[in-house]
Amino acid sequence: MRISWLSAEEIAAARQALKADGATWDDHFDPEFETPPAPANTQLLDWEGITEHVARAERVSEVVREQGLAAARARFASSGVAIEAATLAAAAHQDGALDLDQVIKVLRCDIDSYVFYAPFLELMIEMGKGERELSIHTYEQFVDAYARALRDIPHGMAKVGAARDGLADFYVSVQQIDKAEALFERRHEEDRDDVAVALTASRAFLAAGSVSHAVRWLGIAAVRAEMLSRADLANRLRQKADAVRKRMS
Repeated sequence: MRISWLSAEEIAAARQALKADGATWDDHFDPEFETPPAPANTQLLDWEGITEHVARAERVSEVVREQGLAAARARFASSGVAIEAATLAAAAHQDGALDLDQVIKVLRCDIDSYVFYAPFLELMIEMGKGERELSIHTYEQFVDAYARALRDIPHGMAKVGAARDGLADFYVSVQQIDKAEALFERRHEEDRDDVAVALTASRAFLAAGSVSHAVRWLGIAAVRAEMLSRADLANRLRQKADAVRKRMS
């Protein structure tokens, strides 16, 4: 279960520095995190943020491995740090001991731009089928917080856009069609150089059995493709819209 955006190379560089001279993960907390010296040749721009993210994840994982999930929960269950909550939740998921409350806790922590939240959003949707309003409200709160946290981070708004697309898709699945349409339209206007949002909307509505909405969004995608001088794509999208309409009529 992936829970971090960091690459294997970034994680390895952070681990090497954190474990230098026989240090343990906990040695870097007194009680707040103390950043290890950066290697002379490092090209990582956010050395402090990356090493803290890795150290917090590793110290939770170490307790899980050496003492078990119960011990890790006893120590870290009250943590409000996203990567610690995510690491603990991932361990619980692996043991078949994860519940909805623990998933929601990850999503309600202060945002960590290095945490990969998609699995937790998916788990919330799956596990929260009987708590629809809670899941919707949590998803909405998360997307708002995510947008505030990532607005000034390189490539952050692309991640925010993906999160908003996911929320719009979720709206479709729970039949909140007006909200879904409004959010997809907003996203379509934000992402003016592609047809991806319109195609996402079409797939979401088609999966939900809403053929008229799906066909409409294929048409919107075709118009955008023409505006981008992608005539072949526009023709294919119109043909697909006709095929969907005929198949479902």
